[in-house]
Amino acid sequence: MKKAVKTLLTGTAAAAFLAAMGTAPAHAATETNHCFTTGAGGAVTVQSWHVGETGKKVGVHMGVHDNKADGHHVRIRLIGKKIGGTPVNWPWRANYGGNGTYKAWDSYFPNDGMLMVGVQVARFEGEQLLNSCTDWPTT
Repeated sequence: MKKAVKTLLTGTAAAAFLAAMGTAPAHAATETNHCFTTGAGGAVTVQSWHVGETGKKVGVHMGVHDNKADGHHVRIRLIGKKIGGTPVNWPWRANYGGNGTYKAWDSYFPNDGMLMVGVQVARFEGEQLLNSCTDWPTT
């Protein structure tokens, strides 16, 4: 019974988070990646995204939700792979607000040969990463 209630609550928190993220404008160059790990959920929407297009600033909206009363903070970051496979990790953005809080940012990155971008969401104790998830595009 406890497991069923926990699963239901986790599912409810995930649904509420996705509703808070909103929907991205519908066109082929926009993609959203999201993932959920113990205590955190987050998503990144990348707009005007075209592989191989260089020199253009690409808009990014990202948000992270803390969904566990455990005294740890949560973080989110944009991750990428350049053409040729070189990984790129942008700086972490942190939500220190505690259980039930959501924090979002609008930013951009210069498209300088990016093949793909995704999201990484994590729970931290100070600077120590406790657990995380990663989501890459499926196309």
